[in-house]
This record gives sequence, C-alpha cells and structure tokens, in this order.
Amino acid sequence: MNNVQKSNDLLQLFNELKQIMIKENENNWVRGVNLIIEALTPPDYGGKGSADEAVRYVETTYRNMVSGNGSFSDFFIWRDDFDEREKANKKLDSVRTDIWNLIDN
Repeated sequence: MNNVQKSNDLLQLFNELKQIMIKENENNWVRGVNLIIEALTPPDYGGKGSADEAVRYVETTYRNMVSGNGSFSDFFIWRDDFDEREKANKKLDSVRTDIWNLIDN
C-alpha cells in the first residue's frame, strides 16, 4: 500500500475516532486527533507537503499520544450498564486496532 492510500485510510479511521470522542464529550484527546486529521488532509497534508511526510508525522504523534500511564491508551467509554459499556468500547477498540494495523504496516 502506498502512503497516499494509507493516509486516506488513516484519515477515515481518525475521523471515526473523532466522532466517537465528540459523542462522548471528550475534550482533551480530541485535540490531538484533530491535529492528526489536519495532517492527513490533502492536498497539502496540514503543511506537511506530502502523504509520505504526513504518515510519518501521524505514526510518531499517535505513538506519543498512547505512550505511558495517563495517556490516550487509558481512554475508554463509561456506561453504568456493563453491556452498554462493553458495546460502546468494542467500537472504540475496533477503530484503535484498525489504526494500529495501518501504522504498523
């Protein structure tokens, strides 16, 4: 897969992630996601100039967001009802997994 296709696929996934976060009234980590979306948006890729540079930026930025305690990796969706909580987090986890699969390939 070339980086133009990879950036398009990542853009779609980060937009999905953003919508989940907005729905959950998440106001902190969504700022980092917005920066990633900006960097993945053609034609100038948020000032990065190319899909290659954008993908490198996103890989580094996302890895930094999820590193360590208290990072984005700790973010989850809370519901009082366990089944509802499990369902909501299943979609979140699915998007995160898809993002990692693209970043790692």
